[in-house]
Amino acid sequence: MLQIPAPSSTTFYIVHKDPKFHLTRTHVYGEKKDTWSIDLTTNGKEHYQKDGDFETRTRLYWEGSSLTLDMKLRNKAEEGTNVVRYSLTDGGRTFVAVERLRSPSHSHDNTWIFDKQ
Repeated sequence: MLQIPAPSSTTFYIVHKDPKFHLTRTHVYGEKKDTWSIDLTTNGKEHYQKDGDFETRTRLYWEGSSLTLDMKLRNKAEEGTNVVRYSLTDGGRTFVAVERLRSPSHSHDNTWIFDKQ
């Protein structure tokens, strides 16, 4: 399994006006930035995205007070899944993202906790 070091910093930028949802996530690894963005709706409708050989099929839907991003990933070599549950805690002051990624070459579980700004 491939082990990726933890980022030195991460920023989530979210604009959510139900049912519209925009997410931009930036991980910083030293001097290198990894930024990813997606526009979805919270009604569970599948969104298809292709970038070169990399394809995703993503749905976003409510599970109680958590917003769940359910993504199927595929490239020429393999397929995988990434499920992230987003929620607010501490009266809306803290943003939490609980992530579970699974593929033949890489699997991880992350819990991201951020102060909401």
